[in-house]
Amino acid sequence: MSRSPDRVTASAAQSPAAPAASEEALAAGAVPSMPLAAALRWLVHALLYLLVLLTAVRAVGTMPTGYLVTLWALLAALVSVYSIGARRDAQRRRRAGAHDGAGAWSALVHLIPTMLLWVAALMLSPDALWIAFAVDFAVLYALPWAGGIAALLVVTVTAVLAHAGWAAGATTVAGMIGPGMGALVALGVVAAVRALQGEIRQRTILAERLLATQRQLAEREREAATAAERERIARELHDTVAQSSLSVQLLLDAAQNASQQGDDQRAAQLREQARGAAVRTTAQARRLVDEDVPAVDPAQLRGALETLIHDAAVTTNARVQLRWELEADAQQRITPRTARTIVRLVQGLLANAVHHADASRIAVSLSAQEDVLVDVVDDGLGIPDDEPDGMGLRTARARARSLGGSLTIESTAGSGTAVQVRLPLPLPDSTTPTEATA
Repeated sequence: MSRSPDRVTASAAQSPAAPAASEEALAAGAVPSMPLAAALRWLVHALLYLLVLLTAVRAVGTMPTGYLVTLWALLAALVSVYSIGARRDAQRRRRAGAHDGAGAWSALVHLIPTMLLWVAALMLSPDALWIAFAVDFAVLYALPWAGGIAALLVVTVTAVLAHAGWAAGATTVAGMIGPGMGALVALGVVAAVRALQGEIRQRTILAERLLATQRQLAEREREAATAAERERIARELHDTVAQSSLSVQLLLDAAQNASQQGDDQRAAQLREQARGAAVRTTAQARRLVDEDVPAVDPAQLRGALETLIHDAAVTTNARVQLRWELEADAQQRITPRTARTIVRLVQGLLANAVHHADASRIAVSLSAQEDVLVDVVDDGLGIPDDEPDGMGLRTARARARSLGGSLTIESTAGSGTAVQVRLPLPLPDSTTPTEATA
């Protein structure tokens, strides 16, 4: 039994807008936020706040009240300028599509005032030297490499000079090594984190592109499945409901002609046959809606074809014949799916001949050699060379291909048409009956 492609692929397919938007974002240089970069940003902020607090606490009791208040004001201003500037810079970079930790020259807008306030605080208290370590991380994180290293040198030299000033010119080796070691530690940590961020970012971009590709493939598969289902429904409608509806119309026309000729008994028979065809049409439509298209028992294949021949003969003045040349062993090797396809092929090709060929004789033959051969031959109008295949022939060709077969047409305008369908015949003892639909 066939299943609707919407149900088959609903879990796999996503909206096509999602991969398109993702690809556009990647092409513009925007990448997802990196958790590691966000963590480093908050660690830098926390380190600066902690060292500022440490400086403010250590200054208590070591300087006059006026200097202490001034120091606290400078530290408060430093924290405010740094916090507001860092927040605005982060928002600006997010709007621009830059990732965390990429570094931007726009950070100088708040880093320069922050460094100036730190120098002012350093002039009031030697404990402000502690803040240099946090400023090292801040400039390296917020600025591009060139700007970050230049700012790092400025901070380090300022810290060394400040230490020398507070030591009354007696600069010690420790006083010089301390800020330098802090700068090197900050440089090593930020360099390692940026390298790791770059690797994660590249992998994330690849993963996003892979996901976008998978979504596109799922969407294309869904579209292909939908098109295939649409084609299957069109074939079923053409070979069942449409043909049965035409049979009803032809039977009613024949009944009307018989009634006009005074043959009421014949007219009643034709009307009864039209009623039966209408009932079959309704049943076929219901089975199609319910996706419950029955298979055909190979043992009943001849009977099914004889029914089609009889129904066609009633609706046309042409002589319609069935030539059964299929041997018993070959018939046993035909699967239910192949049998059903044969019935649908004969039904469609026979309807084409009845409705379009204006033939006086139509012959349907079924035989088997290495393959199953279905031939439908008429002596009607034929098919012009420049005329494209109609719906009936396209449907028959698609059915043949669905089983790995082929369809050939020999026709000359005014000399009739011969259509042969070749379907693979399973080898002996390899028949695998299946109820699958074509």
